[in-house]
Amino acid sequence: MATSRVSFVAVGLALFAFGSWVLYNIRPTITNRIDAWQHPFGALYDKPGGSYQLAQSLFAQADGGLFGSGFGQSLLTVGSGGDKVQLLPAAQTDLIYSVITNELGMLGAAAVLCTYLLAVERGFKIATLARDGFSKLLATGLTAVFALQVFVIVGGVTQVIPLTGVTLPFISYGGSSILANFVLLALLLLVSERARAEAEMPA
Repeated sequence: MATSRVSFVAVGLALFAFGSWVLYNIRPTITNRIDAWQHPFGALYDKPGGSYQLAQSLFAQADGGLFGSGFGQSLLTVGSGGDKVQLLPAAQTDLIYSVITNELGMLGAAAVLCTYLLAVERGFKIATLARDGFSKLLATGLTAVFALQVFVIVGGVTQVIPLTGVTLPFISYGGSSILANFVLLALLLLVSERARAEAEMPA
């Protein structure tokens, strides 16, 4: 973004791939997450690997259908007292997108993603309006971080990528996450306000 040199991107991706390969081979936690991603239903059939959390997430999304079951109608637990069973673990944080898809259906989930897409588009628009290099890089980086959060959690619960514990911006429960994302938006608005003020100044 700053230098227009593709070699920087290529070197960065190569280092990322190498680091990922090393961590995959030395960290059993990462290996387990990959196995659970590739075979999410193993835990339901007493097979090695698998992920009860991911399997239930996929079931919840499929159950939502096109229009969903309605607000507050998703089945998160069964039983009561000591016999209570959590059907959808961490529904308020990691799997909030599964709850949205279950309650609002595919159309509601698509609407949520379109809202995020609009926010990302405006962030990159702010980057193009900025006059100085620092503001351009700041707006681009902040927008990319915001988009990456959405991709990681939505991709994880839909089995596009391995599931990891990242909050869905402004939707998942978590005080520090919401605070950090509001700071991110505030910085974007500052860059936008400065860019528009400079554009309106007389030559």
